[in-house]
Amino acid sequence: MLSSAALLALGALLCLGPQPPGRAAAAQAMWTAWLNVSWREPGGGGNRSGWNASESGLFGQDSPLQRAAGLLVQPDGPDGLNACSPLTNFSEAGAGQAWLALIQRGGGCTFADKIRLAAERGAAGAVIYNYRGTGREVLTMSHPGAGDIVAIMISNLQGLDILRRIEKGFQVTMVIEVGKKHAPWMNHYSIFFVSVSFFIVTAATVGYFIFYSARRFRVARAQNRRERQLKADAKKAIGQLQLRTLKQGDKEIGPDGDSCAVCIEVYKPNDVVRILTCNHLFHKTCIDPWLLEHRTCPMCKLDILKALGIEVDIEDGAESFQTTVSNEASNRASLNEEDNRSETASSGYASVQGTDEPTLEHASSEHDNLHLVNNESQSPAVEVLPHLDNPSFEADETRVQEIKS
Repeated sequence: MLSSAALLALGALLCLGPQPPGRAAAAQAMWTAWLNVSWREPGGGGNRSGWNASESGLFGQDSPLQRAAGLLVQPDGPDGLNACSPLTNFSEAGAGQAWLALIQRGGGCTFADKIRLAAERGAAGAVIYNYRGTGREVLTMSHPGAGDIVAIMISNLQGLDILRRIEKGFQVTMVIEVGKKHAPWMNHYSIFFVSVSFFIVTAATVGYFIFYSARRFRVARAQNRRERQLKADAKKAIGQLQLRTLKQGDKEIGPDGDSCAVCIEVYKPNDVVRILTCNHLFHKTCIDPWLLEHRTCPMCKLDILKALGIEVDIEDGAESFQTTVSNEASNRASLNEEDNRSETASSGYASVQGTDEPTLEHASSEHDNLHLVNNESQSPAVEVLPHLDNPSFEADETRVQEIKS
């Protein structure tokens, strides 16, 4: 993508490039002609005369830019106004007198043919007026090889006005002066510069679009790859969480029982629940899809991947397991709180209720219901670690002594 400085440098080089010599350079601009037209009746007794001046003519592209003056003379015959015949004559032109040929545009010949004929007949210049019906329109003529006489174009209305005065017997003279230069709206160099600029801008736009699309595609692929990696990690984490089948008489089913925070339905016997590391439990069919998408507890927002020691690298999705946490989890024991003696863990609701009573007294009063799940009967005591990010635990750890009946 080129910068603005490069574009300006390119424009300067184009402007400083070689210019075509001679009339080819002049052809890049239009020159107006100041016309001073005067008329009077012939003879000494005539008292009707007049004049007007206006910038109403245009020099031809191949015409010399110089002053010209003389009597305006039309071609002979009503059919010779176009001066396309090589036999056309200007009989009204006086010998030794400067005159200008007044010729109508059209007739099947070129501007160069008309101007060349006028030069051969001795005219000091050629004044060509436009077609009928064109009003005050004028255009720049191209007449290469027509000689070095002055050639201008005037409008059809002005030409017909002069022609009527000549037909009425007036002597009409015209003085042609060089007017102003009018540069064209766009020359060849401007067209080339605009074309190159348009091509550069278009190429830069297309290149940026391709780069942006490729970048979006690459980011989307990385996000999809990371999501798949996180879902795979979540599946591993879900497999490490405890499952429990509720039975009649469990606290979760009693009158003070809690309800699933995902589906907002009360627990019923034979419901399979999953217990998170924060001791919150939910229906298995409710919490598993939730954990695959969010990987956090719906109630306390605990990240199960961090709680289970699974770390995911954001860059490449690589996972690493914390050995210390996994070793402690392998030695962790769970307590059976009900008569069914199944593997359980206290729910968040039960944990909140249990904070008002001393832990040791509660363990001694219900010693018949305490069992070790890991079958390590040799251990004199079981150390239960508090779950990470669980606000229900008030102490760092609780030691429960095994009571023998």
